[in-house]
Amino acid sequence: MHTQKGMTVIGMLLTAAVIVILGILVMRVIPVYIENYTITRSIDALKKIPAEDFSADPSANAQLLKSKLMNQLYVNGVEIPENQIQVIPGNGGNFTVKIKYQVIKPVVSNASLLFNFDVSKEVNIGK
Repeated sequence: MHTQKGMTVIGMLLTAAVIVILGILVMRVIPVYIENYTITRSIDALKKIPAEDFSADPSANAQLLKSKLMNQLYVNGVEIPENQIQVIPGNGGNFTVKIKYQVIKPVVSNASLLFNFDVSKEVNIGK
């Protein structure tokens, strides 16, 4: 005697529901990480600023790096408030660029995803 094997209609609907929910989550998560990658790439682009643009004053150089980074982020379509960007002068033309921010993405009704990012990179000027 043969027994029937396979998925029932209810099983198929539940499987489809799980796939749809996972698809929605993936569509919410991937753009956030793409934006984080864009921010990291924008900080790396600061290393390509010519040495002639900088002065001997570290605080002026920090302000220049911050304004160049804000311009780069604006061009890439990333909106981060200026107060969340820190440029900390180091020694010998080294600067630490820190960006700490949160992204909240709504999923369904009152359920949201919260992403915390803390990007910190070393930038050497004039090299």
